Amino acid sequence: MPVTASRTSRAGREAVSLIPWWGVFALVLWLLGHATGHPAGPMPSAATVALFTAIGETGDRARRRWKARRRLPEESHAATGP
Repeated sequence: MPVTASRTSRAGREAVSLIPWWGVFALVLWLLGHATGHPAGPMPSAATVALFTAIGETGDRARRRWKARRRLPEESHAATGP
C-alpha cells in the first residue's frame, strides 16, 4: 500500500470524526447564545466552532510533535547505552 494512500485515508478518517463533533459544538454554542440572550445565527456559530477546532487541532499537533522530539534523544541514548 503506497504511503500516500494511507495518509489520505488517515486524513479522511480525521475529517469524518471531526465533522460530527463540529456540528454538535456548533449546536451547543448556538443554543448557549439563545439561552444567554445573545443569539447568533447558525453560520456565525459554526464559523466560531471551526476556528476553535482549528486552534485546538493545531495545538494538539504541536504538543504531539514536542512530545516526540523530547522522547527521541532519551530513546537513542538508551539504545546506545552499555
